[in-house]
Amino acid sequence: MDSICIPLNAISIGKYAEVKNLHGGEMMCKRLMEMGLNKGALIEVISNDAGPLIIALGQTRFALGRGMAQKVMVVEV
Repeated sequence: MDSICIPLNAISIGKYAEVKNLHGGEMMCKRLMEMGLNKGALIEVISNDAGPLIIALGQTRFALGRGMAQKVMVVEV
């Protein structure tokens, strides 16, 4: 049951998720990978209300637009 991939923007605030796949165009995937959102990356959702999604990857914070977050497939851990 835990292995079901869901979009990043479906993860609740304060939860952790592991990146499993990236959907989208080549340029978007390249940009996400340059930010460190590679397969296996562990991220924490800091904010998931109105506006962009704020995530933490290690000590770094990122703001992702909702459309971009929808294309990052994760498993909650």
